[in-house]
Amino acid sequence: MLTLPHTRILNKGTKLPVLLLAVYTVLGILQLQHYFSWESTFFLLCVIAMGVVLKVDKSRPGSMRCGWIALFFLLLSWQIPVLTFRYATLITTLFFVTEFFFGRLQTLTFITAALIAPAINFVVNVFSFPIRLWLTGVAGNILAGINPQVTTTGNMILLGSNEFSVDPACMGLQMMLTSLLCGVMLIALYQRRYQKVLPLTGIVVVLVAISALNIIANLFRIILLVQFALPPETMAHDAMGIATLLIYVILPLLPGIKWMLQRYGKVNSAYNGVQPPPLYGWLLHAVLAAGIIGGHFFMTPRSTASGEMDQQVKHLSGYSYAVLDGHIVKQTKTNALLYVKGIPGFYFTDHQPMICWKGSGFGFYKIQEATIQGAKVYTAELKKENSTLYTAWWYESRTRRSSSQLEWRWDALCSGNNYYLVNITVEDKSLLEPEIRALLHTHLIQ
Repeated sequence: MLTLPHTRILNKGTKLPVLLLAVYTVLGILQLQHYFSWESTFFLLCVIAMGVVLKVDKSRPGSMRCGWIALFFLLLSWQIPVLTFRYATLITTLFFVTEFFFGRLQTLTFITAALIAPAINFVVNVFSFPIRLWLTGVAGNILAGINPQVTTTGNMILLGSNEFSVDPACMGLQMMLTSLLCGVMLIALYQRRYQKVLPLTGIVVVLVAISALNIIANLFRIILLVQFALPPETMAHDAMGIATLLIYVILPLLPGIKWMLQRYGKVNSAYNGVQPPPLYGWLLHAVLAAGIIGGHFFMTPRSTASGEMDQQVKHLSGYSYAVLDGHIVKQTKTNALLYVKGIPGFYFTDHQPMICWKGSGFGFYKIQEATIQGAKVYTAELKKENSTLYTAWWYESRTRRSSSQLEWRWDALCSGNNYYLVNITVEDKSLLEPEIRALLHTHLIQ
C-alpha cells in the first residue's frame, strides 16, 4: 500500500512529538515563571484538573485547528507583550502537537486550560467586586430582620462590637475558579463512567449553574459567619467556608451533572475514516517552533511608551513628583499620597488598590461607591495594626472618568484613550473628600 512519507512517520511513531512537548514545556516554565504561583495549592489543583480531563481520541490524529490558533496568539504576543498571550501561545502549541501526532482532545481540556490562566483569576476577583458589595447588602438586610442590632456600611457588616468585612467573609467568591475546576473534573469523570460526552452547550449550562450556586453559597456563608460571630483566620471560619461550598455547590452538582449527561449526553463513537495529515501541517510546526524557540533566545519583549504615558500626568502644585517603574507616578505632600498608575491598554491588568495595598499588609474596610462632583469613585478605610488610612480611587482619561472596570475598558477599546488609575490616600478622614474634589477639578490627565 502506497503511503506518503509524513503519514508513515505518524503511523510508526517518532520521538519528534515527545521532543517538541518537552521543549515547549521547559520554555513555558522559563517564560511563565512569574505568571503562575507554582507553589500554591490552586496550581496543584490545576495540574490535577488537567490530568483528569485530558483525554485523546487516538482515532483522529492530524488535526490542524490548534495550530492556527497558536499561530494567531504567537503573532499577537509579539505585538502585545503580555504574559497571558504568551501562555495562550504555548498551551495551544502543546495542544497542536498532541492533536497532530496523537489524536483529538476533548472540549473540557480547552475549558480547563482557560480556567487555570491567572488572567481569569484576575477577571473573576476584580469584576466580582460589585457582586461582593451586593451580597453584603443582601446579607445585612436578612440579618437585620433577625437581629435589629445588625447594620451594614459599604462592605462591612456590624454586629455589636464585631466587624465582618465582605473580603475575608467572602473568600468563597475567590474559590469560584476552584468550584469551576471541580465541576469540569466531575463532568470528565461522569463522561468516562457512562461513556457519553456532554455537548458544549451542556457544559456551559453546568458552569453557569456552578457560578450561581457559588454566589448562593457565599450569601449563606456570610450570614452564618456573622450570626455565629466566627472571626477571620480561625479554624471555625475556614470550616464554615468549606462546609457551605460542599453543601451548596458540590453536592447539588453530583446528581445535576449525572442527570445532564444521561439526558443530553451523546455516545462518542470512534472515527473510522482515514485522514492523512496535510503536508502544510509540518510547515506550521516549523513556523511555530521557530517563533517560540527562536523568539525566546533572540527577541526582546516590546515595551510600551512609558515616558509618553508619564508625561500625560500633571505635576500638581505643592506635591513632590517621582516617576516609578510600571507607568506609575507618585506625588506626595504633607497630608496626602497620590498614585497615578498608567494602564497601557484595555487588555492590561491594572494596579488595583485592593491588591497593592493588601500587598503592603493593609486590610480593606467600609468600601463604598460614592458620587462626588458627578463622578463615581470608590472610597475605603485601610487598616494595619494601629494605623488607619483613608483612600479613594477611580479611572481617568483625558475626557472621561469611571469607577467601572467594564466601562473604562470598553471606552479604551473604542476610543484608544489611555486610562490611568488615580489613587489618593490621606491620614485624616476629613481631608479625603476635599482632596478628591480638588483632583477632579484639576483634570490630572493632560
